[in-house]
Amino acid sequence: MADKAVRAVHMGDALMVAGIVVALASTLGWAGTLWRADTWDSPLLWLDAAALVLAVALFAAGFVVRRRSLRRGRLTPASFLGPEEERAVVEAIKRFELRTSGEIRVHLHGGRVSDVLAAARAAFGRLGMTATRERNGVLFFVATAQRRFAVLGDAGIDAKVPDGFWTEIVRGVETAFARGDFAGGLAQGVEAAGEALASFFPRRDDDVNELPDEISRG
Repeated sequence: MADKAVRAVHMGDALMVAGIVVALASTLGWAGTLWRADTWDSPLLWLDAAALVLAVALFAAGFVVRRRSLRRGRLTPASFLGPEEERAVVEAIKRFELRTSGEIRVHLHGGRVSDVLAAARAAFGRLGMTATRERNGVLFFVATAQRRFAVLGDAGIDAKVPDGFWTEIVRGVETAFARGDFAGGLAQGVEAAGEALASFFPRRDDDVNELPDEISRG
């Protein structure tokens, strides 16, 4: 299902590009015909006008195909998780914070990214993840249109955990994503992160919830 949706999105992109190319060609042809004939009666102008109509139709069809495929294929932040799935992930976040003083957020990103880790770092700062008392915030970042995923911990975590700390957690999430279990993968990853961080950042008696538990989108 996911592969079909991605292919459909690419088809929509191709139709939109084709529409733009035909529109440019018809516009240039129209200008050239007027320059040569200096008249609005040339049959070539009607051909160029027909090509422009075709260009608009191609672009519109591509836009519709792309938008429907993104939604039906769960490739947008809004469609990536259903209501019940979202509740399951939020509950996993709450269980995470019962085990550790660490703070965790899940962010669903719309649009394509060339470097998922760089995009995660940008979101980390934008979401205020560095504002925790022990600098132990964790971000689960998902580029929904590409099914790409990254986990990022703040400086306090990096100073304590060993190299490769996130490897198994990321692998588990990616395995679940590959079979289309997005909510299960995120919930599993969040709970695994809480279990792993509990030994480095045990929950404090005066612990407060420093970051929202809700899934963010953008």
